[in-house]
Amino acid sequence: MTIALGKVTNDENDLFDIMDDWLRRDRFVFVGWSGQLLFPCAYFAVGGWFLGITFVTSWYTHGLASSYLEGCNFLTAPVCTPANSLAHSFLLLWGPEAQGGFTRWCQLGGLWTFVALHDAFGLIGFMLRQFELARSVQLRPYNAIAFSGPIAVFVYVFLIYPLGQSGWFFAPSFGVAAIFRFILFFQGFHNWTLNPFHMMGDAGVLGAALLCAIHGATVENTLFEDGDRANTFRAFNPTQAEETYSMVTANRFWS
Repeated sequence: MTIALGKVTNDENDLFDIMDDWLRRDRFVFVGWSGQLLFPCAYFAVGGWFLGITFVTSWYTHGLASSYLEGCNFLTAPVCTPANSLAHSFLLLWGPEAQGGFTRWCQLGGLWTFVALHDAFGLIGFMLRQFELARSVQLRPYNAIAFSGPIAVFVYVFLIYPLGQSGWFFAPSFGVAAIFRFILFFQGFHNWTLNPFHMMGDAGVLGAALLCAIHGATVENTLFEDGDRANTFRAFNPTQAEETYSMVTANRFWS
């Protein structure tokens, strides 16, 4: 199969069709149109993070050692936020703060804005990838829609919340211990665990995850193997009269 939805015909020889054929070709790692956003952003986000936790100090922004080079380990090495005095600057490498100096840019916390923004667009690219894959195999895009939840959380916690404060300084740094430190800070300043909307959100997310797991396990373990194909998505017809799994067996199991 040349592409996910069929083979290229002789008429499809313009630039768009050539690109579509190459991007959506059936290969070990699917690229797709979404991959043009996902892969570069993910590469730069992960690369910037590894660079930061390995070599870059936070002495000038937080007064902390924050790299493997300074003796930190995997738990304690973060890419730290810029100093509070830099407010909400994008901290571009060619901007007025760093003035093209890479070392100064790292010392000012430029890697944090670099990683945060590439992270955000990388997550959006991954959601678009799920849309693209669902369309290619003719499934409904519920997985992509569900993934919009974690994207909303990331955008709020890492971008929206610090925009409501005096600077990026109040966002979480990208590290294990740094995230826990942010949680404690957030509890101390905002008492978020006592917020009823947060309680309802927790109950909704965790409850929905539990129900999805129960439903999926029940359906998969009580399927009738009478479809004409091995793939369960192809063996089911929305207009069929008979059921494809045993509600009686499922009910007896859970009760």
